[in-house]
Amino acid sequence: MSPSETHCSVAIVGGGCSGLLVAVNLFRQGFQGRVTVIEPRARLGAGLAYSTSVIQHLLNVPAGKMSALPDQPGHFLEWLRAYHWPDAKPDSLAPRKLYGQYLQEVLKQTLRNEGASRFNHIRAEVTDAGIDRDGARLALSDGMTVHSEKVVLALGNPASCPTPSLLRRGLEDRWHLSPWLGDALRVRFPGERILLLGTGLTAVDAVLALHNQETACQVYMLSRRGILPKIHNLRVLVEAPPTLRSRGNLRRLVHEVRGHIEAARQADLCWRAIVDGLRPISNDIWEELSMDDRQRFVRHLKKYWEPHRHRMAPEIRERLDGYQASGALQIIAGRLQERLNGPVTQLRISLKSGGERVVEVDRIISCTGIQESYTNSPRPLIRSLMEKGLARANDLGMGFQTDGQGALLESNMSPSSVFFTLGPPRRGELFETTAVPEIRTQAEALAHRLVESRRPDMFSASLASAGL
Repeated sequence: MSPSETHCSVAIVGGGCSGLLVAVNLFRQGFQGRVTVIEPRARLGAGLAYSTSVIQHLLNVPAGKMSALPDQPGHFLEWLRAYHWPDAKPDSLAPRKLYGQYLQEVLKQTLRNEGASRFNHIRAEVTDAGIDRDGARLALSDGMTVHSEKVVLALGNPASCPTPSLLRRGLEDRWHLSPWLGDALRVRFPGERILLLGTGLTAVDAVLALHNQETACQVYMLSRRGILPKIHNLRVLVEAPPTLRSRGNLRRLVHEVRGHIEAARQADLCWRAIVDGLRPISNDIWEELSMDDRQRFVRHLKKYWEPHRHRMAPEIRERLDGYQASGALQIIAGRLQERLNGPVTQLRISLKSGGERVVEVDRIISCTGIQESYTNSPRPLIRSLMEKGLARANDLGMGFQTDGQGALLESNMSPSSVFFTLGPPRRGELFETTAVPEIRTQAEALAHRLVESRRPDMFSASLASAGL
Protein backbone atom coordinates (compact mmCIF):
# COMPACT_ATOMS: atom_id res chain seq x y z
CA MET A 1 0.00 0.00 0.00
CA SER A 2 1.31 3.46 -0.93
CA PRO A 3 2.11 5.85 1.97
CA SER A 4 -0.45 8.20 0.43
CA GLU A 5 -3.22 5.59 0.72
CA THR A 6 -5.19 4.26 3.66
CA HIS A 7 -7.95 1.69 4.03
CA CYS A 8 -10.89 1.54 6.41
CA SER A 9 -14.23 -0.19 6.85
CA VAL A 10 -16.31 3.00 7.15
CA ALA A 11 -15.25 6.48 6.07
CA ILE A 12 -17.33 9.29 7.53
CA VAL A 13 -17.06 12.46 5.44
CA GLY A 14 -17.68 15.32 7.84
CA GLY A 15 -16.88 15.54 11.53
CA GLY A 16 -19.67 17.75 12.80
CA CYS A 17 -22.55 16.55 14.95
CA SER A 18 -23.87 14.09 12.33
CA GLY A 19 -20.53 12.46 11.61
CA LEU A 20 -19.53 12.22 15.25
CA LEU A 21 -22.83 10.58 16.22
CA VAL A 22 -22.49 7.97 13.48
CA ALA A 23 -19.01 7.07 14.77
CA VAL A 24 -20.24 6.94 18.37
CA ASN A 25 -23.15 4.70 17.47
CA LEU A 26 -20.98 2.35 15.39
CA PHE A 27 -18.69 1.63 18.34
CA ARG A 28 -21.55 1.50 20.87
CA GLN A 29 -23.21 -1.15 18.70
CA GLY A 30 -20.09 -3.31 18.61
CA PHE A 31 -18.73 -2.44 15.16
CA GLN A 32 -15.40 -4.22 14.75
CA GLY A 33 -14.09 -2.51 11.63
CA ARG A 34 -11.88 0.55 11.27
CA VAL A 35 -13.64 3.93 11.22
CA THR A 36 -12.07 7.03 9.65
CA VAL A 37 -13.56 10.51 9.98
CA ILE A 38 -12.43 12.97 7.31
CA GLU A 39 -12.85 16.51 8.62
CA PRO A 40 -10.53 19.52 8.17
CA ARG A 41 -11.32 20.97 11.61
CA ALA A 42 -9.17 19.85 14.53
CA ARG A 43 -12.23 19.56 16.81
CA LEU A 44 -14.75 16.89 15.95
CA GLY A 45 -18.40 17.54 16.75
CA ALA A 46 -18.24 21.31 16.42
CA GLY A 47 -19.30 21.88 12.81
CA LEU A 48 -20.81 25.25 11.93
CA ALA A 49 -23.37 25.10 14.71
CA TYR A 50 -21.18 24.40 17.73
CA SER A 51 -17.83 25.94 16.77
CA THR A 52 -18.89 29.38 17.98
CA SER A 53 -16.93 30.99 20.81
CA VAL A 54 -19.68 33.50 21.62
CA ILE A 55 -21.27 32.51 24.92
CA GLN A 56 -24.53 34.29 23.96
CA HIS A 57 -25.09 31.86 21.08
CA LEU A 58 -27.61 29.49 22.64
CA LEU A 59 -29.20 26.22 21.64
CA ASN A 60 -32.79 26.63 20.50
CA VAL A 61 -33.79 23.22 21.88
CA PRO A 62 -34.04 22.77 25.69
CA ALA A 63 -31.19 20.90 27.39
CA GLY A 64 -33.50 18.07 28.45
CA LYS A 65 -34.05 17.16 24.79
CA MET A 66 -30.45 17.42 23.58
CA SER A 67 -28.95 14.10 24.63
CA ALA A 68 -26.65 12.62 22.00
CA LEU A 69 -27.68 9.12 23.08
CA PRO A 70 -31.26 8.03 22.31
CA ASP A 71 -31.25 5.43 25.10
CA GLN A 72 -30.14 8.01 27.72
CA PRO A 73 -32.49 11.00 27.30
CA GLY A 74 -31.03 12.92 30.25
CA HIS A 75 -27.39 12.46 29.25
CA PHE A 76 -26.63 16.04 28.14
CA LEU A 77 -28.49 17.60 31.06
CA GLU A 78 -26.56 15.44 33.54
CA TRP A 79 -23.24 16.36 31.89
CA LEU A 80 -24.19 20.05 31.88
CA ARG A 81 -25.02 20.00 35.58
CA ALA A 82 -21.90 18.04 36.50
CA TYR A 83 -19.36 20.20 34.65
CA HIS A 84 -20.74 23.65 33.82
CA TRP A 85 -24.18 24.58 35.10
CA PRO A 86 -25.24 22.91 38.39
CA ASP A 87 -28.66 24.58 38.36
CA ALA A 88 -29.51 23.77 34.74
CA LYS A 89 -33.12 22.71 34.24
CA PRO A 90 -34.63 20.49 31.54
CA ASP A 91 -35.97 23.62 29.81
CA SER A 92 -32.67 25.58 30.01
CA LEU A 93 -31.20 26.79 26.72
CA ALA A 94 -27.47 26.12 27.04
CA PRO A 95 -24.64 27.87 25.15
CA ARG A 96 -23.87 26.14 21.87
CA LYS A 97 -20.13 26.12 22.57
CA LEU A 98 -20.82 23.89 25.58
CA TYR A 99 -22.77 21.46 23.42
CA GLY A 100 -19.77 21.17 21.11
CA GLN A 101 -17.62 20.30 24.13
CA TYR A 102 -20.22 17.76 25.22
CA LEU A 103 -20.15 16.00 21.86
CA GLN A 104 -16.35 15.75 22.05
CA GLU A 105 -16.62 14.18 25.51
CA VAL A 106 -19.18 11.66 24.26
CA LEU A 107 -16.78 10.59 21.52
CA LYS A 108 -13.79 10.43 23.87
CA GLN A 109 -15.68 8.33 26.39
CA THR A 110 -16.94 5.98 23.67
CA LEU A 111 -13.46 5.47 22.24
CA ARG A 112 -12.06 4.97 25.73
CA ASN A 113 -14.47 2.09 26.20
CA GLU A 114 -14.77 0.75 22.67
CA GLY A 115 -11.54 0.50 20.71
CA ALA A 116 -9.75 3.77 20.08
CA SER A 117 -7.16 1.89 18.02
CA ARG A 118 -9.77 1.40 15.28
CA PHE A 119 -10.62 5.11 15.00
CA ASN A 120 -8.80 7.67 12.89
CA HIS A 121 -9.29 11.37 12.13
CA ILE A 122 -7.84 12.75 8.89
CA ARG A 123 -7.73 16.54 8.66
CA ALA A 124 -8.58 17.13 5.01
CA GLU A 125 -11.50 17.59 2.64
CA VAL A 126 -12.83 15.03 0.17
CA THR A 127 -12.64 16.50 -3.33
CA ASP A 128 -13.61 13.49 -5.44
CA ALA A 129 -15.29 10.11 -4.99
CA GLY A 130 -15.54 6.97 -7.06
CA ILE A 131 -16.14 3.24 -6.84
CA ASP A 132 -13.44 0.58 -6.81
CA ARG A 133 -13.58 -3.18 -6.30
CA ASP A 134 -13.54 -2.93 -2.50
CA GLY A 135 -16.07 -0.14 -2.14
CA ALA A 136 -15.26 3.55 -2.52
CA ARG A 137 -12.19 5.56 -3.41
CA LEU A 138 -12.00 9.05 -1.93
CA ALA A 139 -9.49 11.65 -3.12
CA LEU A 140 -8.50 14.16 -0.43
CA SER A 141 -7.34 17.76 -0.61
CA ASP A 142 -3.92 16.81 0.82
CA GLY A 143 -3.24 14.33 -2.00
CA MET A 144 -4.10 11.27 0.04
CA THR A 145 -6.51 8.54 -1.10
CA VAL A 146 -8.86 6.68 1.25
CA HIS A 147 -10.30 3.29 0.24
CA SER A 148 -13.37 2.35 2.24
CA GLU A 149 -15.99 -0.40 2.16
CA LYS A 150 -18.74 2.07 3.13
CA VAL A 151 -18.96 5.87 3.10
CA VAL A 152 -21.25 8.03 5.24
CA LEU A 153 -21.74 11.54 3.87
CA ALA A 154 -22.26 13.63 7.01
CA LEU A 155 -21.95 16.87 5.07
CA GLY A 156 -23.98 19.17 7.29
CA ASN A 157 -25.00 22.61 6.07
CA PRO A 158 -22.98 24.76 3.66
CA ALA A 159 -21.25 27.78 5.17
CA SER A 160 -22.22 30.20 2.41
CA CYS A 161 -25.35 31.35 0.64
CA PRO A 162 -26.09 32.53 -2.93
CA THR A 163 -25.01 36.06 -3.80
CA PRO A 164 -27.56 38.70 -4.94
CA SER A 165 -26.67 39.71 -8.50
CA LEU A 166 -26.15 43.38 -7.69
CA LEU A 167 -23.42 42.44 -5.18
CA ARG A 168 -21.43 40.05 -7.32
CA ARG A 169 -18.99 42.58 -8.75
CA GLY A 170 -16.95 45.34 -7.24
CA LEU A 171 -17.52 44.50 -3.57
CA GLU A 172 -15.07 41.63 -3.12
CA ASP A 173 -13.40 43.27 -0.11
CA ARG A 174 -16.66 44.36 1.53
CA TRP A 175 -18.93 41.40 0.84
CA HIS A 176 -19.05 38.17 2.87
CA LEU A 177 -20.82 35.04 1.62
CA SER A 178 -21.37 33.89 5.20
CA PRO A 179 -20.81 35.08 8.76
CA TRP A 180 -18.96 31.82 9.43
CA LEU A 181 -16.20 32.24 6.84
CA GLY A 182 -12.93 33.93 7.77
CA ASP A 183 -13.18 36.91 10.09
CA ALA A 184 -16.48 38.25 8.77
CA LEU A 185 -17.75 38.89 12.30
CA ARG A 186 -14.74 40.95 13.42
CA VAL A 187 -15.52 44.66 13.77
CA ARG A 188 -12.84 46.51 11.79
CA PHE A 189 -13.05 50.01 13.29
CA PRO A 190 -15.24 52.04 15.66
CA GLY A 191 -18.60 52.91 14.17
CA GLU A 192 -18.32 50.44 11.29
CA ARG A 193 -21.67 50.10 9.49
CA ILE A 194 -22.56 46.49 8.69
CA LEU A 195 -25.59 45.26 6.76
CA LEU A 196 -26.83 41.73 7.46
CA LEU A 197 -28.96 40.20 4.72
CA GLY A 198 -31.60 38.23 6.62
CA THR A 199 -33.42 38.44 9.96
CA GLY A 200 -33.49 34.74 10.91
CA LEU A 201 -31.46 32.87 13.51
CA THR A 202 -28.22 33.15 11.53
CA ALA A 203 -28.56 36.93 11.40
CA VAL A 204 -29.42 37.01 15.10
CA ASP A 205 -26.21 35.10 15.83
CA ALA A 206 -24.28 37.63 13.74
CA VAL A 207 -25.76 40.59 15.66
CA LEU A 208 -24.80 39.01 18.99
CA ALA A 209 -21.25 38.32 17.82
CA LEU A 210 -20.75 41.81 16.38
CA HIS A 211 -22.05 43.56 19.48
CA ASN A 212 -20.09 41.27 21.80
CA GLN A 213 -16.85 43.12 20.99
CA GLU A 214 -15.16 46.11 22.58
CA THR A 215 -15.30 48.05 19.31
CA ALA A 216 -18.79 49.47 18.77
CA CYS A 217 -20.51 49.16 15.41
CA GLN A 218 -23.80 49.95 13.69
CA VAL A 219 -25.76 46.96 12.41
CA TYR A 220 -28.64 46.83 9.94
CA MET A 221 -30.74 43.71 9.37
CA LEU A 222 -32.61 43.51 6.06
CA SER A 223 -35.25 41.04 4.93
CA ARG A 224 -38.37 41.33 2.84
CA ARG A 225 -40.69 41.24 5.85
CA GLY A 226 -38.29 42.37 8.57
CA ILE A 227 -39.61 39.72 10.97
CA LEU A 228 -37.41 38.21 13.67
CA PRO A 229 -37.80 34.63 14.92
CA LYS A 230 -40.49 34.19 17.55
CA ILE A 231 -39.59 33.73 21.22
CA HIS A 232 -39.56 30.47 23.14
CA ASN A 233 -42.01 30.09 26.00
CA LEU A 234 -40.49 27.13 27.80
CA ARG A 235 -43.38 26.88 30.25
CA VAL A 236 -45.74 25.82 27.47
CA LEU A 237 -46.47 22.10 27.70
CA VAL A 238 -46.35 20.25 24.39
CA GLU A 239 -49.39 18.08 24.05
CA ALA A 240 -50.14 15.19 21.69
CA PRO A 241 -50.12 16.05 17.97
CA PRO A 242 -53.37 17.72 16.89
CA THR A 243 -55.82 15.57 14.99
CA LEU A 244 -55.53 16.38 11.28
CA ARG A 245 -58.10 15.09 8.80
CA SER A 246 -56.72 16.90 5.75
CA ARG A 247 -53.31 15.29 5.43
CA GLY A 248 -52.35 15.03 1.79
CA ASN A 249 -53.74 18.43 0.77
CA LEU A 250 -51.66 21.49 1.68
CA ARG A 251 -54.40 24.09 1.37
CA ARG A 252 -56.84 22.23 3.61
CA LEU A 253 -54.03 21.23 5.98
CA VAL A 254 -52.97 24.85 6.52
CA HIS A 255 -56.60 25.84 7.14
CA GLU A 256 -56.96 23.05 9.69
CA VAL A 257 -53.74 23.92 11.53
CA ARG A 258 -54.83 27.55 11.72
CA GLY A 259 -58.11 26.34 13.21
CA HIS A 260 -56.24 24.42 15.92
CA ILE A 261 -54.14 27.51 16.71
CA GLU A 262 -57.23 29.71 16.94
CA ALA A 263 -58.95 27.18 19.19
CA ALA A 264 -55.87 27.16 21.43
CA ARG A 265 -55.96 30.95 21.69
CA GLN A 266 -59.64 30.94 22.60
CA ALA A 267 -58.88 28.40 25.32
CA ASP A 268 -56.15 30.74 26.62
CA LEU A 269 -53.45 28.34 25.41
CA CYS A 270 -50.35 29.06 23.33
CA TRP A 271 -49.84 28.57 19.60
CA ARG A 272 -46.42 27.07 20.40
CA ALA A 273 -48.10 23.95 21.77
CA ILE A 274 -49.69 23.33 18.36
CA VAL A 275 -46.52 24.05 16.36
CA ASP A 276 -44.35 21.87 18.61
CA GLY A 277 -47.03 19.18 18.73
CA LEU A 278 -46.71 18.77 14.96
CA ARG A 279 -43.02 17.89 15.15
CA PRO A 280 -43.34 14.12 15.82
CA ILE A 281 -45.62 13.69 12.79
CA SER A 282 -44.23 16.36 10.46
CA ASN A 283 -42.15 13.94 8.36
CA ASP A 284 -45.18 11.68 7.90
CA ILE A 285 -47.30 14.66 6.86
CA TRP A 286 -44.60 15.81 4.45
CA GLU A 287 -44.38 12.36 2.85
CA GLU A 288 -48.12 12.36 2.20
CA LEU A 289 -48.07 15.70 0.34
CA SER A 290 -47.82 15.77 -3.45
CA MET A 291 -44.68 17.20 -5.02
CA ASP A 292 -46.68 20.22 -6.17
CA ASP A 293 -47.76 20.90 -2.60
CA ARG A 294 -44.22 20.50 -1.30
CA GLN A 295 -43.02 23.04 -3.86
CA ARG A 296 -45.83 25.42 -2.88
CA PHE A 297 -44.79 25.16 0.76
CA VAL A 298 -41.14 25.96 -0.04
CA ARG A 299 -42.11 28.90 -2.27
CA HIS A 300 -44.86 30.48 -0.20
CA LEU A 301 -45.17 29.12 3.35
CA LYS A 302 -41.65 28.29 4.48
CA LYS A 303 -40.88 31.96 5.25
CA TYR A 304 -43.88 32.09 7.60
CA TRP A 305 -43.34 28.69 9.19
CA GLU A 306 -39.67 29.05 10.09
CA PRO A 307 -39.91 32.06 12.48
CA HIS A 308 -42.54 30.12 14.44
CA ARG A 309 -40.76 26.75 14.34
CA HIS A 310 -37.15 27.96 14.87
CA ARG A 311 -37.41 30.33 17.81
CA MET A 312 -34.95 32.18 20.03
CA ALA A 313 -34.51 32.44 23.78
CA PRO A 314 -36.27 35.30 25.60
CA GLU A 315 -32.95 36.68 26.85
CA ILE A 316 -31.70 36.91 23.25
CA ARG A 317 -34.76 38.94 22.24
CA GLU A 318 -34.15 41.24 25.20
CA ARG A 319 -30.62 41.88 23.93
CA LEU A 320 -31.90 42.69 20.44
CA ASP A 321 -34.52 45.03 21.87
CA GLY A 322 -31.78 46.78 23.83
CA TYR A 323 -29.61 47.21 20.72
CA GLN A 324 -32.60 48.64 18.85
CA ALA A 325 -33.44 51.05 21.67
CA SER A 326 -29.87 52.35 21.69
CA GLY A 327 -29.81 52.74 17.91
CA ALA A 328 -27.03 50.17 17.48
CA LEU A 329 -29.39 47.90 15.52
CA GLN A 330 -31.98 48.75 12.88
CA ILE A 331 -34.31 46.21 11.26
CA ILE A 332 -35.47 47.06 7.75
CA ALA A 333 -38.35 45.39 5.89
CA GLY A 334 -37.65 45.66 2.18
CA ARG A 335 -35.47 44.38 -0.63
CA LEU A 336 -32.28 45.48 -2.34
CA GLN A 337 -33.03 47.44 -5.46
CA GLU A 338 -29.69 48.74 -6.70
CA ARG A 339 -26.18 49.68 -5.67
CA LEU A 340 -25.16 53.30 -6.15
CA ASN A 341 -21.66 54.29 -7.20
CA GLY A 342 -19.75 56.45 -4.78
CA PRO A 343 -16.87 56.58 -2.28
CA VAL A 344 -18.86 54.35 0.11
CA THR A 345 -21.23 51.49 -0.56
CA GLN A 346 -24.73 52.88 -0.95
CA LEU A 347 -27.67 50.53 -1.33
CA ARG A 348 -31.10 51.61 -2.48
CA ILE A 349 -33.79 49.60 -0.71
CA SER A 350 -37.45 49.45 -1.69
CA LEU A 351 -39.34 49.36 1.59
CA LYS A 352 -42.20 46.98 2.29
CA SER A 353 -44.20 49.89 3.70
CA GLY A 354 -43.71 51.82 0.47
CA GLY A 355 -41.11 54.26 -0.71
CA GLU A 356 -37.35 53.90 -0.79
CA ARG A 357 -34.38 54.30 1.49
CA VAL A 358 -30.66 54.63 0.79
CA VAL A 359 -28.37 53.01 3.36
CA GLU A 360 -24.63 53.63 3.51
CA VAL A 361 -22.63 50.63 4.73
CA ASP A 362 -19.00 49.60 5.05
CA ARG A 363 -19.57 45.85 4.74
CA ILE A 364 -22.33 43.36 3.87
CA ILE A 365 -22.71 39.86 5.33
CA SER A 366 -25.13 37.32 3.87
CA CYS A 367 -27.19 35.61 6.59
CA THR A 368 -30.04 34.40 4.39
CA GLY A 369 -30.05 30.82 5.59
CA ILE A 370 -29.76 27.52 3.76
CA GLN A 371 -30.59 27.75 0.07
CA GLU A 372 -28.36 25.02 -1.34
CA SER A 373 -29.14 23.33 -4.63
CA TYR A 374 -27.84 19.79 -4.95
CA THR A 375 -28.75 19.85 -8.64
CA ASN A 376 -26.01 22.40 -9.29
CA SER A 377 -23.94 22.31 -6.12
CA PRO A 378 -20.69 24.30 -5.79
CA ARG A 379 -19.31 21.62 -3.47
CA PRO A 380 -16.82 19.43 -5.40
CA LEU A 381 -17.75 16.16 -3.69
CA ILE A 382 -21.46 16.53 -4.40
CA ARG A 383 -20.73 17.43 -8.04
CA SER A 384 -18.43 14.42 -8.36
CA LEU A 385 -21.09 12.01 -7.06
CA MET A 386 -23.74 13.45 -9.37
CA GLU A 387 -21.55 13.45 -12.47
CA LYS A 388 -20.57 9.80 -11.94
CA GLY A 389 -24.14 8.66 -11.40
CA LEU A 390 -23.41 7.66 -7.79
CA ALA A 391 -26.07 10.00 -6.41
CA ARG A 392 -29.04 12.06 -7.52
CA ALA A 393 -30.73 15.14 -6.13
CA ASN A 394 -34.17 14.70 -4.62
CA ASP A 395 -37.19 16.12 -6.40
CA LEU A 396 -36.90 19.51 -4.66
CA GLY A 397 -33.16 19.68 -5.35
CA MET A 398 -32.50 20.44 -1.68
CA GLY A 399 -30.58 17.26 -0.85
CA PHE A 400 -29.82 13.71 -1.93
CA GLN A 401 -32.48 11.21 -2.85
CA THR A 402 -32.23 8.09 -0.70
CA ASP A 403 -34.00 4.79 -0.24
CA GLY A 404 -35.71 6.22 2.84
CA GLN A 405 -33.15 4.79 5.27
CA GLY A 406 -30.12 6.80 4.18
CA ALA A 407 -28.66 4.85 1.22
CA LEU A 408 -28.09 7.16 -1.73
CA LEU A 409 -30.04 6.40 -4.88
CA GLU A 410 -27.84 6.17 -7.93
CA SER A 411 -28.76 7.68 -11.31
CA ASN A 412 -30.58 4.45 -12.25
CA MET A 413 -32.66 4.74 -9.04
CA SER A 414 -31.02 1.69 -7.40
CA PRO A 415 -29.94 2.07 -3.75
CA SER A 416 -26.20 2.34 -3.26
CA SER A 417 -24.48 -0.39 -1.26
CA VAL A 418 -21.57 1.97 -0.55
CA PHE A 419 -22.74 5.58 -0.05
CA PHE A 420 -25.07 6.67 2.77
CA THR A 421 -26.12 9.98 4.29
CA LEU A 422 -28.05 11.57 7.17
CA GLY A 423 -29.10 14.93 8.54
CA PRO A 424 -29.16 18.07 6.35
CA PRO A 425 -28.41 16.23 3.04
CA ARG A 426 -31.85 14.60 3.41
CA ARG A 427 -33.61 17.99 3.48
CA GLY A 428 -36.52 18.08 1.06
CA GLU A 429 -36.96 14.34 1.26
CA LEU A 430 -37.66 14.84 4.97
CA PHE A 431 -39.26 17.89 6.57
CA GLU A 432 -37.43 17.64 9.91
CA THR A 433 -33.85 16.43 9.52
CA THR A 434 -31.47 19.15 10.74
CA ALA A 435 -31.91 19.18 14.54
CA VAL A 436 -30.20 16.93 17.07
CA PRO A 437 -33.34 14.91 18.01
CA GLU A 438 -33.72 13.81 14.38
CA ILE A 439 -30.00 13.42 13.65
CA ARG A 440 -29.32 11.20 16.67
CA THR A 441 -32.17 8.87 15.62
CA GLN A 442 -30.87 8.69 12.05
CA ALA A 443 -27.30 8.12 13.27
CA GLU A 444 -28.36 5.21 15.46
CA ALA A 445 -30.39 3.59 12.67
CA LEU A 446 -27.65 4.09 10.06
CA ALA A 447 -24.99 2.66 12.37
CA HIS A 448 -27.20 -0.39 12.95
CA ARG A 449 -27.55 -0.85 9.19
CA LEU A 450 -23.78 -0.68 8.68
CA VAL A 451 -23.10 -3.10 11.53
CA GLU A 452 -25.62 -5.58 10.15
CA SER A 453 -24.19 -5.27 6.62
CA ARG A 454 -20.89 -6.74 7.82
CA ARG A 455 -22.33 -9.77 9.59
CA PRO A 456 -22.45 -12.09 6.53
CA ASP A 457 -18.78 -11.29 5.81
CA MET A 458 -17.86 -12.04 9.41
CA PHE A 459 -19.79 -15.30 9.26
CA SER A 460 -18.05 -16.32 6.03
CA ALA A 461 -14.67 -15.44 7.52
CA SER A 462 -15.32 -17.60 10.59
CA LEU A 463 -16.29 -20.53 8.35
CA ALA A 464 -13.14 -20.08 6.29
CA SER A 465 -10.96 -19.97 9.37
CA ALA A 466 -12.54 -23.27 10.49
CA GLY A 467 -11.74 -24.83 7.12
CA LEU A 468 -15.41 -25.10 6.08
